[in-house]
Amino acid sequence: MYRITELIGLPVLSLDDGKQIGEVQDLVVDISKATICGLLVSAEAWFSECRSIIFGDIFRTGTDAIMLRDASCLQPIALLDLEGCFRVQELAGKTIYTETGLYLGMLADIFFQPQTGELTGYELSDGIVSDFLFGRKAMPLPQAQIVHSNRLLVPEAMSQLLHSE
Repeated sequence: MYRITELIGLPVLSLDDGKQIGEVQDLVVDISKATICGLLVSAEAWFSECRSIIFGDIFRTGTDAIMLRDASCLQPIALLDLEGCFRVQELAGKTIYTETGLYLGMLADIFFQPQTGELTGYELSDGIVSDFLFGRKAMPLPQAQIVHSNRLLVPEAMSQLLHSE
């Protein structure tokens, strides 16, 4: 399983000339559609603005780099400011509760399929000590959820689907 945070910091390379276009700063995900919308890429030159890449324009998502056919895939960031989409760094660290008030943990990472960009599950943390002693927990992506400024609310059934990694 791939984790979304593993993509942050990867170089973005162009296949047509081999140049590094930038570096992945963040990702934008659509929780309701369970997909990655795109990537936010830092500019190579100082004082240049950040750009975005729509996930469908990515040629390959590798373990060490993101590959594009050419630099024409770069778009203004505004194209990824869609309703219902969230930046991964905004979601990280949110607490997750069930509808009945049961605390499940903090969102540490999101699992995804690199070929399709489909979100498949959450990795949950109970804190550094608990993670070290017992490991983190994983759960499939909930069908319905509410995203609040500092928490996620998921159906009660998700508490039964938690498992250790």
